[in-house]
Amino acid sequence: MRSIPTRFAFAVIIGIPLAYFLISAAHWSWVNYWLLKDGQPGAAIVTKELWSGHDAVGYKYSVNQKEYTGRSIRNWQEPKYSNVKIGDESIVYFSASHPWLSLLYKPRTVVEGWPVLIIAAILEIFIIVTVVNPKSKWALDLSEKKKIDSAKTPLNSSATKN
Repeated sequence: MRSIPTRFAFAVIIGIPLAYFLISAAHWSWVNYWLLKDGQPGAAIVTKELWSGHDAVGYKYSVNQKEYTGRSIRNWQEPKYSNVKIGDESIVYFSASHPWLSLLYKPRTVVEGWPVLIIAAILEIFIIVTVVNPKSKWALDLSEKKKIDSAKTPLNSSATKN
């Protein structure tokens, strides 16, 4: 039975969660864009506490007599809504053109955490290269053989001549 190469296993174990992180960041950037572009305030009722942490809750709200549901962290920007419980009312910001997009707080910017996203995207590119073409000079090399070989070779060949 053939063993899975270390770099391929690394790429799968790290690459898939990293891809999920980047896709999630893209989704929330899209939501933030529309809320900043044409966001409207409304009223929401908190319906449940979410296990996902980060002070997240589920809620429902209505726009033009149609009910929507959403999930968001609580509104830390306004003390009145920072500790809402199940059944409490909170302000909700929804997109006028996409009313199913909403948050309980007004986003500050479209994309948050640029440095982390840039580093994650660069790492993801290297991981994809590693999976597609493991022999590329841009592929991640995690082999033990190269580490052992480099430990055996002298660092300064002129020092051995004396």
